[in-house]
Amino acid sequence: MKKLLAFAAGTVMSMSAFAAAAPSTLPAGPVYLKFSGQEQIAINGATTYAGSQEINWGVIIVSTAEKGDVNTPHDAVDPNGDIFYVNGQGGQITGMFYDIRQGAASPTNPFPATGGYLDLYWRDLSTMSKSSVSNNDIDPSVRCGFDCATGFTEGQFLARIMFDTGMDIGNPTNTIVGNQVPSSNGFSGQADSYGSIVESAGGLWANQLDSDWFVTQLGGLRDLRFKNSYNYNNKWNSGDNILGARIDDPAQAFALPEPGALSLMGLAMVGMGAALRRREKKAAK
Repeated sequence: MKKLLAFAAGTVMSMSAFAAAAPSTLPAGPVYLKFSGQEQIAINGATTYAGSQEINWGVIIVSTAEKGDVNTPHDAVDPNGDIFYVNGQGGQITGMFYDIRQGAASPTNPFPATGGYLDLYWRDLSTMSKSSVSNNDIDPSVRCGFDCATGFTEGQFLARIMFDTGMDIGNPTNTIVGNQVPSSNGFSGQADSYGSIVESAGGLWANQLDSDWFVTQLGGLRDLRFKNSYNYNNKWNSGDNILGARIDDPAQAFALPEPGALSLMGLAMVGMGAALRRREKKAAK
């Protein structure tokens, strides 16, 4: 019996360890992602993409990912220093956010926004070049389409996250709360938002991040929570009404167990049960 249990446990642990090293897997439980990037913000009725109503887009690189601790149940996750991913060690987690539009007026939201998506990718550095968000390496021309940015939307697709409602208590149609209105005179602000996985888009992380763990201030359930700082960066300006900014974002999530790991554990337990039944039959003869 002990040998069977040891074999089953060893099988699950070895398979799980293999899965943990793959970009398709997140450790189950609270997760804290830190990322930085560059963005453009349109003001005075301008848009950041011709033919659309978009007022904000940008690119990001996740610098570290670590396991977290629950600060407030279903509301906040803190980092705990147990880092399982570092930018550039074997690969990169890159992304692009886009289609963020002007929000509705709100008494509690000085710079409201609505809509928007964030697409995440795994960039394998054994076959792809390393991307950077340094001003010395990229500029706004990195954008190659509405949801395309060279060096940031290439590789294995991880997930599409929709910026979702529930953060703005002053207007339930807004998806992002911004506390500072951007200006060419300079600005520094903070933006808060929730995110929900777009299931139809698929992605290697989609199932794990589709947790409905966060309960919004308006009562809905969401998969992620973002809190980012945005600071004026004139090197990303495109004219008087499209302003550049540097962003630094912690993102919080609560990952579900990876389905493959669960399947492996189930197979191991089924195999152990079958072996035990065979042993019992032999003992009864």
